[in-house]
Amino acid sequence: MAKLNPYLNFKDMQCREAMNFYKDCLGGELVIQKVSEMPEMAAMMPPEFKDHVMHSMLTSGDMVIMASDLNKGQPVQGNMASIVINCDNEAQLNDFFSKLSVGGKVTQPIADMPWGAKYAEVTDKFGKDWALNCQMK
Repeated sequence: MAKLNPYLNFKDMQCREAMNFYKDCLGGELVIQKVSEMPEMAAMMPPEFKDHVMHSMLTSGDMVIMASDLNKGQPVQGNMASIVINCDNEAQLNDFFSKLSVGGKVTQPIADMPWGAKYAEVTDKFGKDWALNCQMK
């Protein structure tokens, strides 16, 4: 069964602090990956982004919270969130992606990501941001 979880975007490099706070509050295992720890991504980013959090994931039981403080060059007005679906398989990701894209805007085509997933982003026709993630390894 597909699972729904939040993906939080933070301003002013607050991601690491916030995710550690959530870990203290909720328990679980926290993984944080900086831009500099992902050579493929670091090569595409300005040097001043090296300490930004590219991807983080707090897992506590069935609950998963993902976050970063990279915002695709757009200013963050407060702390934003996307709706993330962790798909069971690639076929499910493709299905959700094609349906959510109708009348909306693809902001990240389906691609392999450095954290071992197929991933895509869509803003639906109602202006809601969706991220689709399928762990492949």
